[in-house]
Amino acid sequence: MAIQTRYAGDAQGVNNVDAKTDGTLGTIIATGLTKNPVALKVLQPGVTNQVADSATGGNVEAILRSISIDSTITMYQVDTDRISVLLEAQGNTTSAIQTRIQALPSMGAATVSSTSGFKLA
Repeated sequence: MAIQTRYAGDAQGVNNVDAKTDGTLGTIIATGLTKNPVALKVLQPGVTNQVADSATGGNVEAILRSISIDSTITMYQVDTDRISVLLEAQGNTTSAIQTRIQALPSMGAATVSSTSGFKLA
């Protein structure tokens, strides 16, 4: 069986259309998506039971609906006091999404931040 050995190049060839190709560490490379993904963290100070807020009509649903108005949610993770959201395409700025979430009932203290990395482990 033949073996192919590559002598030049790098892993940038698996980048998507919208991804950076400058070799910056921490850039999310998602070969199955069509846009460069963005990770958001929605921090909810004072919230200690997201399980109760995950019910139909709860805060988690309201936050996700608010984000999905102009962004495409690929996956999300609900934790004790935060929601981590991976967007395939961010249709608005992080500050505009934060303002929209803060306008929701009982979400005035919520903060939204974005990161270039998405740590799964």
